[in-house]
Amino acid sequence: MLPVLLGAVVVNYLFSRAIRGGNKKKLLLVFIVCIDALMLVEFKILGQVIDNSLMPLGVSFFVFKMISFQADTYMDKITEEPPFADVAAYFCMFPQIVSGPIMRFSDYVENDHIGKDAYKAELKTILSNIEDGLRFFVIGLFMKVMIADHLSMLWNDIGTIGYESLSTPLAWIGAATYSMQLYYDFWGYSLMAAGVGVMLGFPFVVNFDQPYSAKGVSDFYRRWHATLGSWFRDYIYIPLGGSRVKAPRIILNLLIVWLITGFWHGITLNYILWGLILFVIIVSERFIVFKLLPKWLGVIVGRLHVFVLIPLTWVVFAIPGLNMLREYFCRLFPFFGEGIAVNAGDYIKKLGTYGVFLGLGLILLIPGIYGLFEKYRKKPVIMAILFVIFWICVFSLSNSAGNPFMYFKF
Repeated sequence: MLPVLLGAVVVNYLFSRAIRGGNKKKLLLVFIVCIDALMLVEFKILGQVIDNSLMPLGVSFFVFKMISFQADTYMDKITEEPPFADVAAYFCMFPQIVSGPIMRFSDYVENDHIGKDAYKAELKTILSNIEDGLRFFVIGLFMKVMIADHLSMLWNDIGTIGYESLSTPLAWIGAATYSMQLYYDFWGYSLMAAGVGVMLGFPFVVNFDQPYSAKGVSDFYRRWHATLGSWFRDYIYIPLGGSRVKAPRIILNLLIVWLITGFWHGITLNYILWGLILFVIIVSERFIVFKLLPKWLGVIVGRLHVFVLIPLTWVVFAIPGLNMLREYFCRLFPFFGEGIAVNAGDYIKKLGTYGVFLGLGLILLIPGIYGLFEKYRKKPVIMAILFVIFWICVFSLSNSAGNPFMYFKF
């Protein structure tokens, strides 16, 4: 699939030049965006309906970069015409090509090592960047290997038991487990990718900003996979009219964005349903919870949405079959469905096995914990801890069969 990437790079570069110097800029922009979007849709369908090997690695992320590059060129946000080498390197940047974060070209050109003075950077600066990037890489590796990968074993165990046979406590533990597994898997990847970017001299790209400290679901998704959220905002929601239009049109704009978000993750019904559920929650927050309720009550309801509704939506996200999804929700809310737990105390055994990893995940949800790492990461004691953490992760990896990043399939 390498020719797909190379062909897309060349075509997009040529169109960006035509948009910059052409008289029919808008027509050219619409045409190349449609070409890029149709390429993504085609491979999504081929990959999920026929054979997953037909979907090029990272196609979503390099297509999103290409579309944002064309739009920024059209809006004159890219002031000088960049050389082909920089455009190609930006599209194909290996730390980000598989699962993001989605760096904008304006961030890319902040690299001190780009351009005619590329080799004049001081050795001390280069080594400092490598060292700082390694810090972020190691903490991301820890989140992936020691938290997400172990929580994935608990989620797999729950699937092995059978959703219809779970006790209600274990079903709720499962919802929390998958929520944290996805969070630390993707946050870990984002930190590792951003760390490699820092090592190469690029600015650190924030992709997660403590989403579980959010005041509501809309705030949650401004903080979760922030570069994707801002991409949808800047290149879909705002061009549709954003929030500058009347309420019915705002609702329609949000519906379009969340339908596209669901489809982007996959074409199975559960992803579309997941997007629609989030759309309903966000609209209710915007026009009811934060508008009609007293402020203090709106804050409480918003927090409940984050800690109760978000894990439930991740269950919808995780389980593709509607029958299995119904069985799981019947165990979450047993008064609505039939079935009985095979072992009412099953959750006690699972907590005994995986409680440490659940505890680690819950501790890192506290915003101040990661903030301490960011603030004091250059202190010798933190460096020593990171050194130990790194080798613990290596030991754990050497004894595992390998667990790919969850967002690889999107």
